[in-house]
Amino acid sequence: MLFSILIGVVIFAYAAFTLIRFVKKSREGQCASCALKDHCNTASCCAPDAPSRVKAAKS
Repeated sequence: MLFSILIGVVIFAYAAFTLIRFVKKSREGQCASCALKDHCNTASCCAPDAPSRVKAAKS
């Protein structure tokens, strides 16, 4: 019984951790949360979505 409760707590804790991490990265924006942000010397991670964001903002 105690083992089942412990497994349940671990699963919910991991789910909460993953959800919080996702929300933090989504608030930072695409380039700030990019895995290559420290090694990328161009803004290529932002380039593909920039025109689509402008189009979406105008409509």
